[in-house]
Amino acid sequence: MASSVLVQPSTQFGRPRQLLLTAIFVCLQVAMPARLMAQDLLEANDAFDRGEFVTAKEVYEDLAADGDAEAQYRLGLMYAQGLGTDADSRAASTWFQQAAAQQSSPALAALGQLYLTGQGVIQDFKESLRLNEQAAQLGYAPAQHSLGVAYANGVGTFRDPIKAHMWFNIASANGYPAAVGSRQRLASSMAQSEVLRAQDRAKQCMQKQYTNC
Repeated sequence: MASSVLVQPSTQFGRPRQLLLTAIFVCLQVAMPARLMAQDLLEANDAFDRGEFVTAKEVYEDLAADGDAEAQYRLGLMYAQGLGTDADSRAASTWFQQAAAQQSSPALAALGQLYLTGQGVIQDFKESLRLNEQAAQLGYAPAQHSLGVAYANGVGTFRDPIKAHMWFNIASANGYPAAVGSRQRLASSMAQSEVLRAQDRAKQCMQKQYTNC
């Protein structure tokens, strides 16, 4: 008589099911802290907006230690402006640098401002320009305006009114109010042909997502 082999359901289906349950558990373990961090960040930002800087700072510090770029930027801002703590430009630059390493556009621009003024870092106009270029390429309008100022005044680079006007145009198109006045003041000292060239370059730059402008 031929012997029959009984395949136990636990052998045939148990392991795949166990692996699936393990994968789901791991995903939940990852997702839950992320949601909690996002909620903590929202609460910290609300506290910051209400002027409860000490409370906000405590939460930001925990989040920043876990690598949250926005919390790192906010801490840098608080140290730069003395909000909820003593003003400390070196501490500000440290937090801005950590956030900038994660391509935080506000942090890149803020760090660029510190290099422009030499606060908390050794003054370096070219580094300021480089950082603002990075932030501008990410679409950050304040950095785009700062680039316009740099090219208009020849700070960290050669003076280039057409390129300055181009960046003022772009920053204005992206909703940065100060760029409108900057563009108008610069245009008053430019030839009409130069203004038209700058406008054309602004359109091309925006089409290329702010790269190779």
